[in-house]
Amino acid sequence: MHPINKPTYGMFTPEGNYMVDRIVNAGIKLAAEDGPTSAWAFAYRELQKLSHAKHFEEATDTDVRDQVHQYVVGDADVPFYI
Repeated sequence: MHPINKPTYGMFTPEGNYMVDRIVNAGIKLAAEDGPTSAWAFAYRELQKLSHAKHFEEATDTDVRDQVHQYVVGDADVPFYI
């Protein structure tokens, strides 16, 4: 995907979107190997860790988590709230 078409995930800065995109890509790979439930748990934990870093506090906002959940679990029936 061309960088200009990358999702923004609801983060406030390009750097924030870059960091979340890394989490999403790792989550997608994990979902293929270990299933979407494990992948969502991983992505959720990573978003929580990222939200403690200066300038990335919005990583746990509902919009960001919702977008990451959609990308990581796809059509799988994985609960949003864990």
